[in-house]
Amino acid sequence: MTVDPKFRGRPSRRSVLALLGAAPAGLALATTLPGGSARAAGGELNIYSWPDYFSTANLEGYARKSGVTPNIATYDSNETMFAKLNSPAGAGFDLVIPSSSWIRQLADKGLLQELDHSKLNLASLDQDLLNRDYDPGNKYSIPKDWGLLGVVYDPEAVGGEIVTWDDFFKAFDKPGVTGKIRLSDTGWETIGPQLWLEGKDWNTATNDEIRAAGEKVKALAKHVKSFSGLDPNAVANGAITLAQTNNGTARAIIGLNPKLKWVVPGPFSELWVDNYAIPKDAPNLDQAYDFLAYQLQPEVQLAETQYVGFPAALAGLKEKLPADTKNIDLIFGGKDLDFKKLTSFVVNPETIGTYLQVQTEIQAAAGG
Repeated sequence: MTVDPKFRGRPSRRSVLALLGAAPAGLALATTLPGGSARAAGGELNIYSWPDYFSTANLEGYARKSGVTPNIATYDSNETMFAKLNSPAGAGFDLVIPSSSWIRQLADKGLLQELDHSKLNLASLDQDLLNRDYDPGNKYSIPKDWGLLGVVYDPEAVGGEIVTWDDFFKAFDKPGVTGKIRLSDTGWETIGPQLWLEGKDWNTATNDEIRAAGEKVKALAKHVKSFSGLDPNAVANGAITLAQTNNGTARAIIGLNPKLKWVVPGPFSELWVDNYAIPKDAPNLDQAYDFLAYQLQPEVQLAETQYVGFPAALAGLKEKLPADTKNIDLIFGGKDLDFKKLTSFVVNPETIGTYLQVQTEIQAAAGG
């Protein structure tokens, strides 16, 4: 089982706030299953989501507005979410938050229903996050928030700037870097950069191409210290000097040690998007659309960003955040982020097994 990249190694929201010196806010969120005890009179809404993934203030606001307190059950990986929705235990949910990589699989299995766009106002959303490859026309999904695959590093240890994935791989054997590297434990994130350097698309690469690219990464595995979750303190204190991670974790790390740097290397890197989607047999459909309409309001999306720590899909979000927000550029991946050079992974049943197998081999070669 693989855990979603942003949650793997990602400190909790409260940990991030603590690392940045900000005070945690909001109330503990009750976790209940469909049919649980946290129902509000007059309606019901059952959400299946990542842990602690909605602003408590927004949920309270929705309860005041609608009289319905959402019941939220949680998962820690897309595989867990997919398996549950694809079983009798998955019945009863009205809203689910899958990552972009799994939208097509869920739709192909008939586990999602087509969205009624006449009930949704998408005008406030960033157009770069709509009509992506994983769901043309947003037939099944609406973006909630997003993140990136990038690299945080110590420029002194690396001996310069990292601009491309080639720079990243070439830094592995430098004295201050070898043995202090953290790679993702997701096959497509460790092998994808090598495929991009070879001019290949990680979504259309053949099994042979994936394996060949993986062999090149495997040859460097002896320099890797960890594929586990990334502790921001380990990077801040120099135990790790080069690491694949996401923009949210990088922001927490650089908040601890401003001498470190973050980059989204070229020629391409990953854009992941978490999305609102409605399961095929959602029992409370009107309530689901009512909640979606609420969540898509600009002020609600702004609060989501401040709570979760990843950017919501709101257009012009950066200008709407408080001016004193620390390391605000890092929330959005950096000043010069080019969405045209970002690609979203889409699970392909014909190649996903190869990604997983080669990842196992890379980790074995590293001794971890």
